[in-house]
Amino acid sequence: MFGVDLFALTSVFVIFFIAGSVKGVLGFGLPLITMSLLPFIVPVELAIVLSALVQPATNIGQLISTGGAKQAFKSTWTILLALVPSVAIGAWFLSALEGNSHLLILGLTLIAFSIYSISGFVFSITKERQNAMGVFTGFVAGLVGVLTSINGMFFIMYLVGIGADRKAFRAAIALLFIVSGVLINSGFWFAGLLNQNNIIIGVLVLIPCFLGMWIGNRIGDQIPNELFRKMILYALLVIGCVFIWRGI
Repeated sequence: MFGVDLFALTSVFVIFFIAGSVKGVLGFGLPLITMSLLPFIVPVELAIVLSALVQPATNIGQLISTGGAKQAFKSTWTILLALVPSVAIGAWFLSALEGNSHLLILGLTLIAFSIYSISGFVFSITKERQNAMGVFTGFVAGLVGVLTSINGMFFIMYLVGIGADRKAFRAAIALLFIVSGVLINSGFWFAGLLNQNNIIIGVLVLIPCFLGMWIGNRIGDQIPNELFRKMILYALLVIGCVFIWRGI
């Protein structure tokens, strides 16, 4: 069905439901969960494409609800500008990768994100350096986003570094995910990695994904969020090590 066997397709739906639930509880983490679990079921290239397809759709509502799109653009325009060439370069790298290189890159990215989040490290970005750091952040996030579909770590580091408050953070991160998702999917299309079957599956998995987000939002108040967050991060750390082992 759509080029994927029924067991794998069912598993993909379950994984997106789980990922949506985690996002509903924590407010982030959808591509982290999908990219941690999907490569055990489907080829890593398909996992990257599906995660990238879903990412923009799940953030549109968040951007609208904040009402801060204009301010979000002002604080992130340098990142958005740098995303364009970096995504193009990343798409070329992705089509040229061979063997288990995808798993190695994915594993290293998961480990880096987990360690950064667990450590609680924060660095400050002065106003004088915001433009330069924005360009650097956008370029790195574009490359890593195409290769792994996980680029949120770089956006988070930048927004925390400039001292964005909660509302500004939610608006900016949603805008960045939407724009980077559209650019990344365009790169996949030109690289020949996006086809009709992938798009159909990507649209269908939005159903369990949004259902999971709805349930996650409802049960979020009943779960100690910090404990849940750390459990997820330590699990991602282990999974990252597994991917590196598989890649090697």
